[in-house]
Amino acid sequence: MRSDPISAIRSFRLAECCLLLFFSASTAAQTNASGPAGPKPSSAVFDIRDFGAVGDGKTLNTLAIAKAVRAAHDNGGGRVVVPPGVYVTGTFELLSNVTLDLEAGAVIRGSKNLSDYRSIAEFAFGHQYGVNSTGEGDRVGIIVARNAENVAIVGQGTIDGDGDAFFDFNKPHFGIDFDSQYTRQGKDFIKSMQDLIDGPVETKPEGRPGTMIVFSHCQNVLVRDITLKNAPNWTLHLLTSAQATIQGIHIVNNPLIPNNDGIDCIGCKDVHISDCDIHAGDDDFAFWGSEDVSVFGCSLYSRSSGIRLENTCYATFSGLSIHSNRGIGIYERDGLTHHLVFTGITLETQLLAGHWWGKGEPIFIAIGPPREKGKVGAVHDVRFSDITGEAEAGIILNGDPASPIRNLFLDHVSLRIRPPRKSVSDEAGGNFDFRWIATDMANAVFKHDIPALYARNVDGLDLRDFDLEWTGDLPGYFSSAIECEDFEQLHIDAFSGRQAFADSTTPVIALRHGQGVSISNSRATVGASTFVSTSEISDQGLFAQNDLRKARHAFQPEKTHFTLYGNAMP
Repeated sequence: MRSDPISAIRSFRLAECCLLLFFSASTAAQTNASGPAGPKPSSAVFDIRDFGAVGDGKTLNTLAIAKAVRAAHDNGGGRVVVPPGVYVTGTFELLSNVTLDLEAGAVIRGSKNLSDYRSIAEFAFGHQYGVNSTGEGDRVGIIVARNAENVAIVGQGTIDGDGDAFFDFNKPHFGIDFDSQYTRQGKDFIKSMQDLIDGPVETKPEGRPGTMIVFSHCQNVLVRDITLKNAPNWTLHLLTSAQATIQGIHIVNNPLIPNNDGIDCIGCKDVHISDCDIHAGDDDFAFWGSEDVSVFGCSLYSRSSGIRLENTCYATFSGLSIHSNRGIGIYERDGLTHHLVFTGITLETQLLAGHWWGKGEPIFIAIGPPREKGKVGAVHDVRFSDITGEAEAGIILNGDPASPIRNLFLDHVSLRIRPPRKSVSDEAGGNFDFRWIATDMANAVFKHDIPALYARNVDGLDLRDFDLEWTGDLPGYFSSAIECEDFEQLHIDAFSGRQAFADSTTPVIALRHGQGVSISNSRATVGASTFVSTSEISDQGLFAQNDLRKARHAFQPEKTHFTLYGNAMP
């Protein structure tokens, strides 16, 4: 009788499986007898409790967490897990190839004891505030990664800086970086600077920790999903780092605390930030000396600037909502800021009391004299498109006589200007605020009427589809829709609006000391006075297809050198 070939095959495969199981068991027995044959895989997990951490909200866990990070690093890499609980700590380092993973319900909380935080001097960061520092003070914060690669902080947990513990909420944070005699209010201006209603408040005499999380000279950085809370200083700082991704994080800081910036990037390259929400007292984003940066899909709240830039190039900001004092601020003194794009942004800006920089401007660009002789900063090729929102002040574009802003585009901008709170307006409104780039106290904070858009020392301003509306009981310091002086090559196309107060004598568009102007496809709205006022303007180009039927006058002086074509005149 012949054997069944299918049965024979099944018998062979069963024998083969038994043989494989025998050899696998023998290999495992030999490994257990002689110890590990090689290093553990990089996916190894290191629970901080196994190194002595206690999540009771009282025990100091600095050493235990540091031991877990070191073990993962020495292993060739791994994941350091922080399980649910509250783990108090001072400064610890994050090392190469280590991911710090905070599980849901896990909190790393900064110690209230300043002696638990290490000195900045230990890390050789340098300490030039605003350039290469890690916030104010002489200490670092909770987490420092330096000269590291492939480092990450992820998870659904929280890092809490316990910032409120280091501040006196009954005392204003105040400094003399202005002279009240130059302001609209004179001595009364100081009342606003010392008002506690909007902060900032003062640090306690013993001081505060430094930046909560620092990545210094790092490469391939990931920060994802975590909540960063109540920072006492800067929150997250990338310093001279590259290839960083920050995604889906939540920053929730006390808005009364000064210098608790959301994310600071200094000297960085290839940084990509998306899907974050940031609530901070100071700037939500601050970039200096960085390039190839992208920010997308974030919501921002700040008592200072939503976005602050200096010496930064090839950067894009899109899909953002901003609620702040100053919406987008670009400052330059001796660096180069160029090729920036801001698109798809909604914003709301508010005039605040207290010693915050800014006076409610939705967009602010200013170039100041260089800090060092021979260096002249520049801002050029900056584009704003699809910008809409409400503001309690106007757009300011202020170049330097030696270095005008060049090639600036504003396209499809819709702006509604509303009145500030009366108490704050009375004490602080009607001033320009050029602190940080000012040459002296006379031009730091000074009296100036507020147009919806002010431009000075700009070469190549292209303003297209600008829709302006004034609303509410505005204070008397608001003025023209557009005011430009000391400029070259101004093109206004598809503007719609009027001056602040209907039927006043203030011109809608006021132009002084410039050359090269064209105005087209624009419309005067109800209550418009003189549509264009010119003084010492040469090379007046085309004035075409404008609808001035609702304006009182077309030009002041009435005789114009524009080439007129297809206009509907008053």
